[in-house]
Amino acid sequence: MAVDIKRVAFIALAAGLSACSHDSSGTPGRQVTVHTALAVIRPVPRLVTAVGDVGPGFSPVIGAPMAGRLTRLRVTVDQSVAAGAPLAYVRPQGPGGRLAPIVAPAPGVITQILVLAGTKVHQGQALFGWTGTTVRQARVPFPATLGPDLHTGQAVLLHSPLAPRSPVTGTIARLIPHPKHHAIFAVIALPPRHGWVVGSPVRADVVIADRPALVLPKTSIALRRAGDVVFVLHHRIVRMQAVTVAARLRRVAVISSGLAPGVTVVTDPSQSLINGTRVRISGRR
Repeated sequence: MAVDIKRVAFIALAAGLSACSHDSSGTPGRQVTVHTALAVIRPVPRLVTAVGDVGPGFSPVIGAPMAGRLTRLRVTVDQSVAAGAPLAYVRPQGPGGRLAPIVAPAPGVITQILVLAGTKVHQGQALFGWTGTTVRQARVPFPATLGPDLHTGQAVLLHSPLAPRSPVTGTIARLIPHPKHHAIFAVIALPPRHGWVVGSPVRADVVIADRPALVLPKTSIALRRAGDVVFVLHHRIVRMQAVTVAARLRRVAVISSGLAPGVTVVTDPSQSLINGTRVRISGRR
């Protein structure tokens, strides 16, 4: 009888320990409250990155920041100008458009005036020849296939390990095709700041187009031993699924493989969430 009592007590203790070991929010037997969202296809910016170097000063061309009509020409040829000095104004197309100034990027001299006041101009159209001793240029090779997507006046985000105020926004001043190297060189005026040393490397990021891509909230991506994963909802139970993240934007992650459009994913996966956990849906984000 004493042996039987001990056996019963041992079995009861083992059952209690087993129940305690499974009393966790990350187990299949207990519901976890989560938020969810759909993986959807939508247009996202296509960011292209290329690496070039910094070259010496050159005589850039100042382009129109937008399409419209050029008004109030404020400078003449051979005139010295200060950084930020207004050169002319552009009135955007359409009713109610406000005048936008065209300014000198740095101290320099106007070498050419390529248009007359009152002329209609398109975005990126060359307006002024300009030179300045403090200017540097970045020469960045892009694949020749991107030629139709690049144009003068286009904004480029520039990074340099030697420039303390990097990144900065520059604009494409010239495009030079190099068929032999299957490339097109973008010549970009750099700001007159410390760190843009001739010969130093520079990285250029440019958005060339929007493209359809599979996206979901960036918070949906969890890091596990398998790498980047998401938790997909199947009848109130989640299944862990490995994915390949092509890009992380401000609020969304772009998925290149591992996931299909239209599936429901958990947007706030905790570390305790595991494969097979039963969940309660709080709402979609």
